[in-house]
Amino acid sequence: MGVELRGLASKDDVISMFNSVRFGGLTLMENYSTIGAELALYALLNYAYERGFPVLVEDIFDAFAGYVRHFDVMGLTPPMEHVGVLKIGGVDEVGHVVDKIQFEADPALYLQKKERAIAKAMGDDRYVYIVTGFERLLGFQRDVKGVYVIVNHLRENLGNDRRMSFNIIEGNVIRGFPTNPLPLLEGVATSVIELHDHGDMLRLRFRKSIFTFLEGRNEVFLQPADVVGWW
Repeated sequence: MGVELRGLASKDDVISMFNSVRFGGLTLMENYSTIGAELALYALLNYAYERGFPVLVEDIFDAFAGYVRHFDVMGLTPPMEHVGVLKIGGVDEVGHVVDKIQFEADPALYLQKKERAIAKAMGDDRYVYIVTGFERLLGFQRDVKGVYVIVNHLRENLGNDRRMSFNIIEGNVIRGFPTNPLPLLEGVATSVIELHDHGDMLRLRFRKSIFTFLEGRNEVFLQPADVVGWW
């Protein structure tokens, strides 16, 4: 237990990690754990609420709706009054849906519609932008060309100082694709964090992160019950 205890994170550590994320960057959160995505999302929603940042969640094919249903089962009630939801396909609506976009097989069309909807919903506000179900979008691409269109869009949005971006991806799903797009996504991302089960704890591995530079840590461990108790 020595290693786990030395790396056991506090709420201040988690806040410090989020504080290290800059507007204009892209943080890729790859989930390989049982409830890591839910805990990361729960912490993000609370962090944004405490700092007065509005949140826009891109809900691709009901991924966010699924996480919120899990919150209900787990007895978690994150603040939702500051959260707008942009629905991309799917039918299960949760929270305040600001717009709905029909899925387009051509990623360029989808991205154009999405950016117009974001501009209309958020205006000139600074906001936290959380994408859920990104692996579902990538799974519908017919070839590598579609993946490159999406990756280039992510690259073009780096430096948008109104947007603090987090993409939550189910890593085990995306690694099963015939062509794994993770290396391309990780190359664009300014931060890459992996979430793994470690016994009864959650292990956060910082693959690419300013937090590592600031705090000198490559990984930390969280007790799920602690995260729930912090908010």
